[in-house]
Amino acid sequence: MAEPHKSGLRDADAETLSRLWERVVPLFASLEGQLDTLLTRRHGIGLGPLMALGALAGERPGSVTVSGLARRLGVSVSAASRMLTHLERSGWTARTAWPCDRRTSHVTVTDAGLALWTRASRTLEHELDAAFRALRFDERYAHVVARLCRTGDAMPQD
Repeated sequence: MAEPHKSGLRDADAETLSRLWERVVPLFASLEGQLDTLLTRRHGIGLGPLMALGALAGERPGSVTVSGLARRLGVSVSAASRMLTHLERSGWTARTAWPCDRRTSHVTVTDAGLALWTRASRTLEHELDAAFRALRFDERYAHVVARLCRTGDAMPQD
């Protein structure tokens, strides 16, 4: 029988982290929706596909398997495949069947996809900076943003 996981956190620390999580989830969902809408309007690509494009751009000139990209994005292989199909139809990625196993394909970002990533990632970075600056002054989220933006705090040890 497995032992319960002991994080080393006191009950008060665990409660604080739980309350922080309760704030982070709606904050993330709201910010994700706003970014998705803005990126789609300005660049013709949503946040999820842009993150896939960014992962591929980071591998350039190499390639990534669909399952490797799915792991990196934290989505299912079928969701990653659908996203990549959209990116491929738009001319932003290219798939190549692996010679040893035709069921496996490798995906690369195209020059057009790299150009889109460069433009859209600047928008994303600018909007994230602006959102976190604004949220620092929103009493509902100020403490969450402060915790997220801290550098140098040691992570709790297990």
